[in-house]
Amino acid sequence: MRIFLDTCTFNFILDNGEFIFDGVPPPKEFNKRITEDIRAFYNLFFIQIRDSWQLAISHLTYKEIINTNNPKQKYHLENWFLDVWDYWMTVLNESKDIPPPDERERIKLKLLNSGILDVIPDYNDKLLICDAISYHCDVFCTRDWKSILKHRANISSLPIQIITPLEWWNLIRNK
Repeated sequence: MRIFLDTCTFNFILDNGEFIFDGVPPPKEFNKRITEDIRAFYNLFFIQIRDSWQLAISHLTYKEIINTNNPKQKYHLENWFLDVWDYWMTVLNESKDIPPPDERERIKLKLLNSGILDVIPDYNDKLLICDAISYHCDVFCTRDWKSILKHRANISSLPIQIITPLEWWNLIRNK
């Protein structure tokens, strides 16, 4: 399974790393959705050793990261991005099922011109979804309830599942 992490999910993992990677219990003041996503990521990263899935990201993620205003957070995001990017470039170069760059661009243009993504208000979110599809990802994992998840029923015809971290965990857990 190939999973694309959008930028808000990427940020969420970094912001909550102590709860996700170290197993520190999340504070009680966190709302239910945040707590469930933290627990989902904790479980997902814990079992990754035994499960086979690939994390995909986009160069657009980096463009969004460099706009981070907090210098300390930006520094950590850039470093983590570069680690994940190196991993993703290895996968990209070794995978035989991912189209070459020119074909990926054709896929993105076709999707953008189809009108299917017109319900997504943020253009960068549309591009991230296009990247995920052009990379042949099975899943687009997001926490963006305002722009993406709110409209996913309207884009269900896309060849990718758009899900939350908790829904991803439920997919893996129920295999």
